[in-house]
Amino acid sequence: MSQESKFEDFLRWKSYGLWEKPSVPHKTLQGINPLCGDEIYIYYHAGEGKNNFLQILGLGGESCSICSAAAGFLFKNKTELDPNQFQSYVLERKKFLDGDDSCLIKDEEELSFLKVLRNHPSRYRCGLLPWQTLLKFSEGIL
Repeated sequence: MSQESKFEDFLRWKSYGLWEKPSVPHKTLQGINPLCGDEIYIYYHAGEGKNNFLQILGLGGESCSICSAAAGFLFKNKTELDPNQFQSYVLERKKFLDGDDSCLIKDEEELSFLKVLRNHPSRYRCGLLPWQTLLKFSEGIL
């Protein structure tokens, strides 16, 4: 990607995720980037009825280091995610990639990752795939 980030950074960011299928009952969201073949699975448990929550249990799939790093950040911040805000999470990341530094993302490491990605517009879809996949939950595309 660039001289600013080393391969070790991407491995560390990916390691924030639990990359295994849960042994407990779960549902799965699947995201695919048809341009590059990245595939991401988000294994989760959801609240019933009015309890609109999503508990991310694990991650899976075959994807590039950019997509895997982004999924690691998603998993790292999973306890702070509000299903009613999934669309805004994607939009904030898109805005940042388009040059808006006044975003709501508070994780300094994720901001570092996004700054590296900002220099590679052709890879934005890779970095946003986990977040786009998460949107399927709030849109009811299961």
